[in-house]
Amino acid sequence: MADTTSVTVPKRSGRGWRIAGIVLAVIVVLLVAAAIGLRMAFPPARISALLAEQVTAATGRAFRIDGDLSIRLLPTIAVRADNVALANAEWGSQPDMFRFKRAAFDVSLRDLLDRRIRILSIEVDGADVLLETDGAGRYNWQMGPRAPSTGKTAAPALALDRLLLTQVHIGYRNAGKGTSNEIDIESLDLEGQGDRDRLSATFKLGSQQWTAEGDVGRPATLLSGTDEWPFNLRFATGGALMTAKGGMGVGPRTGMLSSQLTVRADNAQALSQLSKVVAALPMPVEASADVQRNGDEWRFDALKLSLAGQHLNGKVTWMATQPTPSVDVDLSSAEIDLGKWGVGRSASKPAPAESGSRKPLFGDAPLITFEALPAFPLRVTLGVDRLTVPGLPLLSGVKARAVSDKGRLTIEPVSFGVAGGDVKGSLAIALSKGTAPRTEVQLTARSLSVDALDGMWGGGKQFKGGRASLAAKLSMTGRTPRSLAASSNGDVQFSVRDVALTGRAATIDRDVVARLVDVLLPKQASRDDLVVQCAVARLPLRNGVAPIDRSIAMETRQIAVAAIGQIDLAKQTIELEFRPRVKKGLDLNPGSLVQLMLLKGPLESPELSIDPKGTVRQAATYGVAAATGGLSLLAPALLGEAGVATGCGLEGGASKGGKASQPEGRKFRLLRPFESIR
Repeated sequence: MADTTSVTVPKRSGRGWRIAGIVLAVIVVLLVAAAIGLRMAFPPARISALLAEQVTAATGRAFRIDGDLSIRLLPTIAVRADNVALANAEWGSQPDMFRFKRAAFDVSLRDLLDRRIRILSIEVDGADVLLETDGAGRYNWQMGPRAPSTGKTAAPALALDRLLLTQVHIGYRNAGKGTSNEIDIESLDLEGQGDRDRLSATFKLGSQQWTAEGDVGRPATLLSGTDEWPFNLRFATGGALMTAKGGMGVGPRTGMLSSQLTVRADNAQALSQLSKVVAALPMPVEASADVQRNGDEWRFDALKLSLAGQHLNGKVTWMATQPTPSVDVDLSSAEIDLGKWGVGRSASKPAPAESGSRKPLFGDAPLITFEALPAFPLRVTLGVDRLTVPGLPLLSGVKARAVSDKGRLTIEPVSFGVAGGDVKGSLAIALSKGTAPRTEVQLTARSLSVDALDGMWGGGKQFKGGRASLAAKLSMTGRTPRSLAASSNGDVQFSVRDVALTGRAATIDRDVVARLVDVLLPKQASRDDLVVQCAVARLPLRNGVAPIDRSIAMETRQIAVAAIGQIDLAKQTIELEFRPRVKKGLDLNPGSLVQLMLLKGPLESPELSIDPKGTVRQAATYGVAAATGGLSLLAPALLGEAGVATGCGLEGGASKGGKASQPEGRKFRLLRPFESIR
């Protein structure tokens, strides 16, 4: 029995192998036959034609393969093609919208047997893509199925499971604006996951490399033209991050957009390729907004903007209407410190001046540094509850509206509270190519506290009490303080009342009024703080020169002083002659008064002297401020309000055409703002 068993086993095993071999051979023959049959049924030319037919039918654009084509049949049909192209829109600037150097298509065999193209994947290496708009609401990525001929069945929809791109150059052209942009995609992987495609990509904007990841709607949604194409994307680069979530219109609604956008950047370089304006903002920048686009209108609603840690809220509307687009900006903030944005006085101490030299009052550093205004209308409305400007008292309730249009920038109205008073005004700058900017200023400041303004000018406690007012209406031409001052035309009137000079100011005043107190009032023993009850100055400027005919006056408890002379802002000099008068009711001998005092010299350091034969020029020191302090004594008051001068009630003569000495008891005629002295 044992021997019999050992003989029969090998026979059964050999018979099994023979059966397996026969089955395998049959399978191979069938596969070969199938391959031959498939190749005969679907030769490269037929696959190419079928693929072109399906893509053309789905997109409405001619699709062609201009280069070599090869096929692999199993396990899927893989088509490798060179020089593949998709035609551009009929109105496009170039014949082709896409050109691929090398493309590989994996096509589903099962669907192909049903004469339906289902592309499992597309791999593209090296491509040029042109996206463009004609500026009239047409976009070359607007595609739709080509309408079938009468009596024929419509071609089935084109499906795509995966797209792989490497080394793709994309250009964007806006014919309406005459602008273009470019982007280089190093790699892009788009893979279907349910009703969305998962996206990951790396690309370059200029020299800046970005990564993108997220999910988008299926290509079929883009081609159908019926539903909104959704997206949820995250873009990142060194120092910047952006997210966008929403939907984009397709088909007839192409150009419509609804999205939630966020941006964060820690350095300007990260955003330099996106926008020079955004890159110039104080860093870090954080922003979020609800973005809506409807035709030519872009709206950024619920805008929240943080610049260097300071927050603004508002909205922006951009009308991309050609040929004249426009931008409207509405921003507000609870508190802004311009010092954190690098605006205002430098924190560093200025270099000490050389011995015997003084810096001119009006320098040559440009105030207007821009050469042109935006080529489109720009309107900005701003409101800030509390605004800090280095070197100035706190500004409150700041409101301003700026409009830039046709080469003219107008900021009107401007209003804010400062130093216990209020300021209102306007500014207009006109820029014409090849000419210097022309500036027009109107300003009215009322009842400003001299105490509050004190620190801005001298940094120490020089004044006590007092209110200041200012009115100005000027037109000027130039970019620098020197050129603006030298070309100024208009009127400036300011006044200060009930201000006491204390500390260093009082000492300076006694240096100046050693002739006004010790000489004019030789029996005066009191060394109390000098109180200026009223000081008024009106400057009728013509080409930077202000003739003074008793339109500068000052009153203390003891005396009243009026000035005659000239202020020359072009030469930055002053020559004024002051004639004092004893106030009525004081036990003073008018014969002991100095009859004439002269203030003469450069604006930054004029000198006061007693010389009845002297002639004078300019009175920026306005009354008592010259001998050692230059403009330091009453200058803060000159920043004050407008139109209050008529309430000071100075005594003496200042009527038109009269002599300096008028009958006692007659009031000074203090001119109202902008009133002519003629």
